[in-house]
Amino acid sequence: MQASPEILSRREREKLYKRSEILSAAQQVFAEKGYSQATLEEIAHRAEFGKGTLYNYFPNGKQEILLAIFERLYDQLEDLIETTFDSQANIPFKDQLHTFFEQTFTFFFEKLNLFVILIREAHRISMSEDAQSQEFFIHQRNRTIEALTGPIQRAVDSGEIVSTSPSFLAHLILVNVNGCQMKACKLWSEPNSPVPKSPSEMADFLTQLIYHGVAAPKASSLK
Repeated sequence: MQASPEILSRREREKLYKRSEILSAAQQVFAEKGYSQATLEEIAHRAEFGKGTLYNYFPNGKQEILLAIFERLYDQLEDLIETTFDSQANIPFKDQLHTFFEQTFTFFFEKLNLFVILIREAHRISMSEDAQSQEFFIHQRNRTIEALTGPIQRAVDSGEIVSTSPSFLAHLILVNVNGCQMKACKLWSEPNSPVPKSPSEMADFLTQLIYHGVAAPKASSLK
């Protein structure tokens, strides 16, 4: 994650702003044209920069921009985990989990046309022989799992859920989120397909699915 803007110099803030503008423009162009059809010229025009500016920030071109978009989305997911599973808030883990699911799916549906493209490109990269890009996705996945591991461990320690492997449960949660996203993208891209469930309904479903297997039994049920 990048340093807080408050501790950056004016020049560094300007560079961060330009980079962010390029990524925002690229997201718009990818969502509208698809990754393969998008050009650096279109991205530069949308960002209102020269093409040379894009190469100053992303010398390896379009795929480097694509990976930077993925990294920014993972940053946002990590921030969401941190704020949702607030260790200082007196909120049950189950409720925090539901909020996490709902906010994740809300963000996903707001950018559904972009995610359709990104999921397709992530699959393409994972099937390629580009070891560096594959390592990039492994790193992003692992840092997200690590971010979820702490809240899960706290829930185990407090007795809210049964003793389990926090990293395994974190992986299970993220796999189910990704599975729902992929299904929603498939339905969205098919003609005459049913409208995907709302973020709230999807959150209800996944919370029940995940929590049913990990909820600690009540003391009264043990008698």
